[in-house]
Amino acid sequence: MEMPKVAVPTSKGGLDDRVHESLVRAETFTVVELDGGNIKEVQVIENPYRGEPHGAGPKVALFLVNLGVDVLLTPMECPKGKPILEAGGVRIVKVKAGKRVEEALRSLRSSL
Repeated sequence: MEMPKVAVPTSKGGLDDRVHESLVRAETFTVVELDGGNIKEVQVIENPYRGEPHGAGPKVALFLVNLGVDVLLTPMECPKGKPILEAGGVRIVKVKAGKRVEEALRSLRSSL
């Protein structure tokens, strides 16, 4: 994994935003490309499935796999999306909801 792409569920997105308590209902995903542990690029991508009444978990999981995400930082389990994420090679790392995105990334970078 040369330059891992990390996704974090967020409200408005960005490094100063906080980790959203819900993976599937988050308004945005902050997607960060790391290079040697350093932040190379930050993108804020709208979650197109946050308003789905049912079955959003697998759709969000497939959306993240299709974005090329390598690591997902999330506070919650996504039972219906987890098999899709795992099949897509996405590593799921639990983080606390409400933590600043940059802090969550810092703890991940130390484990890479």
